[in-house]
Amino acid sequence: MFYLKSYKFNRYLSSIYSGSITTVDFTDKNEDWRDQELGESEKWILMSSPYGGHFVISAQNEQNLACYRGDKALTVGLKGDNDLSESWEVEFVSGELLFVSSSLNRRQIRCDLIGNLTLTEDRRGWEVWRFIETGGGRVRIVSWMHPFCIVCNHEGKVTTAAVGQAEEAYDEWTVEKAPDGHDGVIIKSVGCENRKLFHGEEGLSLTEALEENGVWRLDAAHSQTYSLTSMHHGRSVGPFPLVSDNIKESDQIILQQIDNRGTLRLYHIHRGEYLQSDEDGKVICIGTPPDENDKTSLWNMESRPDGGYTFTSKSNNRLLAFSTDEEDPSLCTVLNTTDDKREVWAVNPILPRAVSSDKIKTFAIGTSVAVGTTIAMPFLMVGMVAALPAEATLAASILSVGLTTAEAAASVGAIGATAYIVFREDSNTLGMDTEENEHETNVHTKRPFCAWRSW
Repeated sequence: MFYLKSYKFNRYLSSIYSGSITTVDFTDKNEDWRDQELGESEKWILMSSPYGGHFVISAQNEQNLACYRGDKALTVGLKGDNDLSESWEVEFVSGELLFVSSSLNRRQIRCDLIGNLTLTEDRRGWEVWRFIETGGGRVRIVSWMHPFCIVCNHEGKVTTAAVGQAEEAYDEWTVEKAPDGHDGVIIKSVGCENRKLFHGEEGLSLTEALEENGVWRLDAAHSQTYSLTSMHHGRSVGPFPLVSDNIKESDQIILQQIDNRGTLRLYHIHRGEYLQSDEDGKVICIGTPPDENDKTSLWNMESRPDGGYTFTSKSNNRLLAFSTDEEDPSLCTVLNTTDDKREVWAVNPILPRAVSSDKIKTFAIGTSVAVGTTIAMPFLMVGMVAALPAEATLAASILSVGLTTAEAAASVGAIGATAYIVFREDSNTLGMDTEENEHETNVHTKRPFCAWRSW
């Protein structure tokens, strides 16, 4: 099931029992409105059409969204003829935000204002790429800041082109884990017979052989850098050790993953030190991490079903929280959960410079109706998958950044669990893999990209 929301007008597409369609705004409803939540009339199903594209089916009316010529003009309504007028092209306009770095020299692929590709040590907006699903495990690699995507030609030269202007399949790529002995992934061209992307003296090009300069690392665009905000009190960590109402004073913290069970270290960027808890409940910083067997700087991160996360010290099982001092609250740890939930945190990704909040808001704009209620934020939060235990759900991640339950449900419905979202060409639906094909061996459909180390 999907919700369809206009990004321009912030209204949901809704069907009526009579067969007509309308839009509704759930942020400005009058007292006569039948419900305060998204209902069956706002639910839609996507199924493959024999004419190409997909049927968009009203869950309430069991009829297809159609575009046909009426008496005077084109009309959009519901029909049940299953013909060409009811077929729609559905394209993702968002994707994971990633840095693409050479495994050999740790430099990032950069796209400048006119589409030139280079490698650089910078990690800012021009080095951010979004990997957009195009179907069958294929992706289009599009610059976050500029309207270009990475393409190749018949000779194997790699350049950029305006989105949608490349020759068919020459702007599509597959990503798979590099074989043993190589630390990274391989990016293959769909149009050039699966030749591999690599960098040499003359820049980016394609090669048939696997070379060390053809192995890449994909990292979430926020580089696992976050701010921590109290889920129920609106206060953020910073400046250390205080917890402040001023969001602008938030400290930047890197979540350094230790294993796949949620164990991590909290690295305070400004201080260059690691957070740890002592036996008395005081949170302190240490300059260098201790031996791997020493648990004093290790925390266990867990998601909560009602939203947010907790951080439990591995050395003394105390929860990261903040004091009840109203004038100068500061970080501390507590033995048990508190009635006012001071130990529950929202984890907010911090994007590189040159990526503004306006850029986030317009991330998915480009078509008047897009899939899901919130396209940008789930893919910003997908970097969390690399730091969270496998059982943690994206729904909790979405709730932790302040979306409503309905919005979170819609986002998860549209984006899926992110790790498995694909256009399945051998099925009649668009959505997530189910348990039946959970162990699918197709190396091109492993997701999310930022968690390639665990593939």
